[in-house]
Amino acid sequence: MAKSAVTVTNLHYTYPNTTKEALAGVSLTIQEQDFVAIVGQTGSGKSTLVSLIDGLLQPVSGQLKIAGLAIDATTKADQLSKIHHHVGFVFQFPEQQLFAETVAEDISFGPHNLGWSERKIQEAIDEALMRVGLPLELKTRSPFALSGGQMRRVAIAGVLAMQPGILILDEPTAGLDTQATNELLALIKKLNDNGTTIIMVTHQMEQVARYANRVIAMNEGAIVADTTPQQLFSYPDKLTKLSLTLPASVEIAQFLNNNGAKLENTEPLTLEELANEIVKAMEKNND
Repeated sequence: MAKSAVTVTNLHYTYPNTTKEALAGVSLTIQEQDFVAIVGQTGSGKSTLVSLIDGLLQPVSGQLKIAGLAIDATTKADQLSKIHHHVGFVFQFPEQQLFAETVAEDISFGPHNLGWSERKIQEAIDEALMRVGLPLELKTRSPFALSGGQMRRVAIAGVLAMQPGILILDEPTAGLDTQATNELLALIKKLNDNGTTIIMVTHQMEQVARYANRVIAMNEGAIVADTTPQQLFSYPDKLTKLSLTLPASVEIAQFLNNNGAKLENTEPLTLEELANEIVKAMEKNND
C-alpha cells in the first residue's frame, strides 16, 4: 500500500496586508510516487499551496504533514527548514537562479548548506547530473555557456542533488522549445517512475493528460476537483468555468463524436490514443 507523502488538513493562508484568504480550508493527501498536476487560473491558490508544502510559507491555521514532519502556525523556523530535506522546488525559469562559475559549484550549493562532506557532495553532483541526462564533463563548464534546455537541467540537478523524495515544479517547460520541452517532461516522468513524488503546477492540459495520474483543480483558494485527468476532461463546461481548456486530443475526439464519428473513448489523453480511437471507429464502420 502506498504511503502518504503529503497530508494537508483544513489549511488556511492569508497574505500579509490582505484580507481575502489565498487558501480557504484546503485538505488533500498525496501518496508517494504520485504524479499530481495542479491547475487553475492566476490567483486560484495553486502557487500558495505548493509554497506551503515546500515550507516557503507557514499556514495561518490547519496542518501539513510531510515525510513525518507536522507543520502548523506554531512551528519554529528550524523545524520548518527541515522540509527542505524532503521537498525540492523547481521555480519557473529556474535557470535565472544560476549564479556560480561552474556547473559543479552551482549544483553543490544546496548540499554545502546542508553540511555534507566533500566526498558526499561530489557523489551527489555526479548522481544529479546523470539523473538529468547531462554528461559529467559539463561539471567544469560555465552554466551560462549551455543551451536553455541544458541550463534548466542544471538548475533541476541542483535541486535533485539534495535527494528530495518530493519534487515540486512550477510551469517547468515555460519558455522552452518543443524539443527541450519533450526532453524535460520525459526526464520528470523518469524521476517519477524511479520513485520521486511529482507535484507539477501547469496550465498545459496536454501535459496533464500525458503525464499526471491525478489532477487537482483550484479556484478562489479552494479545491474544486480532485480526480483523474480523463474524468476531469469529461466535463468541458467545468473546465470553461475555470478558464481551462481541453487537450487537443480530447477536443478533437469530442468534435468528431458530436459529428457522427461514434468514438468509444471521447477523452483520449494523447494524440496517439486519439488516432487509435479513429482507426477503431473506421474499422467498425467497415464491418
